[in-house]
Amino acid sequence: MRLTHLSLSNVRTYQRLELDLDRGIHVIAGENAAGKSNLLDAVAMLATTRSHRGGNDLDLINWTALAEEPLPGARLLGTVEGEAGSATVEIAVVAGEPAADGTRRASRRFRLNGVARRASDVIGQLRVVMFSADDLVIISGSPSGRRRYLDLTISQFDPAYVRAAQRYNRVLQQRNSLLRTLRERRGNLEELAFWDDELVTAGTVIVQARARALAHLGQDAAERYPTLGAPDEALAVCYRPALPDELIEATLASDFEERFRAATEAGRQDDVWRGATRIGPHRDDISFQIDGHEASVSASRGQQRTAALALRLSEVALSSDTTGDPPVLLLDDIFSELDARHRDRVMHTAYAVDQVLITTPDPDRPGADELPDAVRYQLTEGVLTRL
Repeated sequence: MRLTHLSLSNVRTYQRLELDLDRGIHVIAGENAAGKSNLLDAVAMLATTRSHRGGNDLDLINWTALAEEPLPGARLLGTVEGEAGSATVEIAVVAGEPAADGTRRASRRFRLNGVARRASDVIGQLRVVMFSADDLVIISGSPSGRRRYLDLTISQFDPAYVRAAQRYNRVLQQRNSLLRTLRERRGNLEELAFWDDELVTAGTVIVQARARALAHLGQDAAERYPTLGAPDEALAVCYRPALPDELIEATLASDFEERFRAATEAGRQDDVWRGATRIGPHRDDISFQIDGHEASVSASRGQQRTAALALRLSEVALSSDTTGDPPVLLLDDIFSELDARHRDRVMHTAYAVDQVLITTPDPDRPGADELPDAVRYQLTEGVLTRL
């Protein structure tokens, strides 16, 4: 899989960018704050429809356009070629009129091959794996960040997961709203039956997809971790679903949905007392353990970085094995963070895919001796020049 053309209009630091890309490795050099991360994040957003950096949609729009244009907007367009053929993905982010207090919101629109579509139709047309210095947050950050990581990873090759996640989030809001009403002694407990059924149906798809993905990622990452410089340590990546103990070991069982539904119904009264849904994938987590100890608590920064790198390398394998077509690799200024052994492992993986985009503040790292066939660019104040 590869991105053959990228077009950006009023996207963060880019007022206008048109870039044609071939197979192989592309190195983009530029000073800090030149827009290197913005470029790779735009490519990642074409794959997942969501910024890997978080924030709201308004943050995507170029500041100058936001200040000067009456209805400012950002536009991202990418042409993709893969085993399934070619596709053109387009995302438009349009700011609305300012509210009375001066705030404004933005809306997103999607097109696939020029036709208006839903986000779920666009996700996965391009698949990427993005390595960045922020990957440590996967290990040491919050459970919500790890759930977001799972969503961004699995959604690129599992359309059913995308639809289930969208449905689950809508149902969860409705169910929690009803729970708060019931807590005020307004309504009947049986009113939860419909929302319970919808929640369990969508939740089952999510839980089982996460269990399968993390089984693959966990085994692969455990095998890679010792080769990355820690031969005497063992990494374990474990799925921690927010379910009753008796269900945790049965996530892939044929009767899991039925048992999940029974547990949800049995917990209705407790949910009403708390005014919130207590079990389900919205509270899932991932455990990273090194030699049996939680990496988020006891591991050094170097150990956490090695674990995160092993996970990202495993993500490349998962995406390739699942689809038969390797993803595009995005390496965002990671070479300054990695030692020689880690860089070699990343580049070994890079040569196994069709296309790699690398950003660096130092045009000589990685140098021509390391990547003699790379296409090189200089990025200056939002202008990209091929060297």
